[in-house]
Amino acid sequence: MSKFRIMQKKILLSLMVLFTGLVFLFSCTKQSGNELEGLMSITVTPEDTAVALGQDIQFRAFGLFADNTVREITADVEWGSSPAGKVSVNGSGYAAAIDTGATYVTAGAAGVISGAVTLVATPAQLGKIMVIWDYETNYLASAVSNPGWTGDVTTCKAGINSAETHKRVLQRINYFRRMVGLPDDVSLDSLKNLKCQEAALMMQANNELSHSPPNPWSCWTQNGADAAASSNLALGMNATAAITGYMQDVGATNVDAGHRRWILFSKAKVMGEGSTSNAHALWVFGNGGNPVPAGLQYIAYPPKGYVPAPLVFARWSLGVPDGDFTTANVTMLDKNAAPVNVTVVARSTGYGDNSIVWEPSGVVTTGPDDAKYTVNVTGVLVGGSPKTYSYDVIIMQVSKKKSGEGSFEEDRHVQAEVR
Repeated sequence: MSKFRIMQKKILLSLMVLFTGLVFLFSCTKQSGNELEGLMSITVTPEDTAVALGQDIQFRAFGLFADNTVREITADVEWGSSPAGKVSVNGSGYAAAIDTGATYVTAGAAGVISGAVTLVATPAQLGKIMVIWDYETNYLASAVSNPGWTGDVTTCKAGINSAETHKRVLQRINYFRRMVGLPDDVSLDSLKNLKCQEAALMMQANNELSHSPPNPWSCWTQNGADAAASSNLALGMNATAAITGYMQDVGATNVDAGHRRWILFSKAKVMGEGSTSNAHALWVFGNGGNPVPAGLQYIAYPPKGYVPAPLVFARWSLGVPDGDFTTANVTMLDKNAAPVNVTVVARSTGYGDNSIVWEPSGVVTTGPDDAKYTVNVTGVLVGGSPKTYSYDVIIMQVSKKKSGEGSFEEDRHVQAEVR
């Protein structure tokens, strides 16, 4: 049995507008005697779900009783769906997806009814829906407007950031890693966080970025200097905005997209981060001894498949652990199979995994329709043998706001500096 699950009610509920006047048909044909006495409410899991057409999913029902106990009552409830015809649910809560669209799977007993929104989609539709959900839930919702910095430049107090800020920075790092097919299990080291705070303080106090800050600098500390030598650095942004700034990697000194490649380093497991009101440090060194994830072939950004348009930047890259890009070549085709002009700007070793970086011309990131581009990277030497990597990038339009929420951070990284 294959499951496709999306825990995002807003996306699924938005599809319910296809159906008006939902009618819940429920009859207590199952036994509702002593075993359900005192039933107060029913919870159906998974709460909000997407399932591929032709696939199956197991629903479960849990009852809250008057004595404040919770127990599974899947076999004791009456299962149904409204509108009917999208899923077929048997008496054990086992559902088969039979037609595309949204429905409400219901469980009822003893006069109590509850349900879960379910979307049935083709596999291709599910892929897009899941990308939208991840973008809203883990990119947009990770934005930090105020890192909660407790430090002060005038007294050279490094301070700390809120635990929520660290959580959201990590959420955004792992979001980008998940996008490209890497494990999304990077964690933060508390000691590295403190050292990064001191590095960020130095950058803001001196209004300059340096991986080797000189001792005469204002607010200089050895801890801060150690962090500066091991970190991505940003000025003019902080927290999660800095993570996006590293991924964008604008500027003539960043043609090798080194900051992006450190975030997407195949072996990365532990990092550290620190923010002031206007600077950031992300400790990325020290992961070289970890193994390359099993089955990893390449690390492309923007990645294969659907990609939110706001996260498609001017520089594209492809990395291969231990790959040799000396004689590699990049070509691209648009959705009409017309060639796209491509300028290779870097063939780099170090800075994470070996990579090639290019800048395509005329890429469409606005408009009502999806824009598909086919990428071919040829002549990459892996273990002495030439390899070719081909994949499609589908740029899709999404809101820059989380559904039903206010505005999130602006794209301040465009005007800021990373080093």
